[in-house]
Amino acid sequence: MEKISFLICLLAFSFLSKAQSFKNVEDHQFAINIFTPGFIYEKGLSKNTTLATEFTIGFEAKGCTGCETLYGVYPAFVGQYRYYYNMERRLRKNKNISGNTGNYVSGSIWLQSGNPILGDLQKNYNITGVIAPIYGFQRTYKKGFNFKIEGGVGYSFNNHEKGVGVILHTTFGWVIRKKKK
Repeated sequence: MEKISFLICLLAFSFLSKAQSFKNVEDHQFAINIFTPGFIYEKGLSKNTTLATEFTIGFEAKGCTGCETLYGVYPAFVGQYRYYYNMERRLRKNKNISGNTGNYVSGSIWLQSGNPILGDLQKNYNITGVIAPIYGFQRTYKKGFNFKIEGGVGYSFNNHEKGVGVILHTTFGWVIRKKKK
């Protein structure tokens, strides 16, 4: 009986490991952004999910009618757990999915410095955070050109303020690919 149980477990494990080995997403993807200078590393976790980390810059402007407009450019970190929900449909329609080309929803956390690297919009805190559900889409073309547009509504916080706000994020750049042999 023990041998049969062991054999069933071994067969189940080998079946599950083969089923998990086929992914629609890339195992590893590294991209460099031009529009918002920075880079993204995306790690494929399962068939349609990735963990994306991004080091970039953020821009913020503050002003009103009759007052001075201030701006700042800040270093930022973004972490996302992405689920690409339309990969199977793209495959059925013979569309590209390489380079994680697809639409996704994600849970995101954004951390941004309060000290600008450019500009005069000084903050009275060191770091602000944002937690948000995000909807986005990413496209990667044959030569590696990549763009991403995403947005959502998030909860932002620092040691002085809390609130809800809109998040819009766009990147244009290139996916760094290994040369095929």
